[in-house]
Amino acid sequence: MEVNFIIKGKVKAKQSVKFGLNGVTYTPRDIVEYSNLVKLSFINKYPDWDIKTYKEKPLKMNIDVFMLIPQSFSKIKKIKAIANKLRPIVKPDCDNIAKNINDSLNGIVYPDDKQIVCLTVNKYYSDNERVEIKISDF
Repeated sequence: MEVNFIIKGKVKAKQSVKFGLNGVTYTPRDIVEYSNLVKLSFINKYPDWDIKTYKEKPLKMNIDVFMLIPQSFSKIKKIKAIANKLRPIVKPDCDNIAKNINDSLNGIVYPDDKQIVCLTVNKYYSDNERVEIKISDF
């Protein structure tokens, strides 16, 4: 069984918790909002999803991140970027992107992200910012 869905907009990576004035920790609002967007993107495509489908199964996840081509790129660089011959080596880091998405989907798509035994994260340039997710049995 494979599921795939798209998260529209700019990707947000997991960040360390922040400390407030009283020493209280909190997660920045934009990270919480992105986590909710990840959940809603899945639920909108699979409204009748049964989490038991992936219960106690090893899973494979592929995350393709499409980032905007910088306006500062020359014409040649833009052509290379569109052809995937030039890839983003900018933040956010692949591991932090995966962490935010994996944690967001806990209890929604699968019982626990420990079930993900194979994970691939790719970053590309595009004119359309988005993240494409594929999850399947391993």
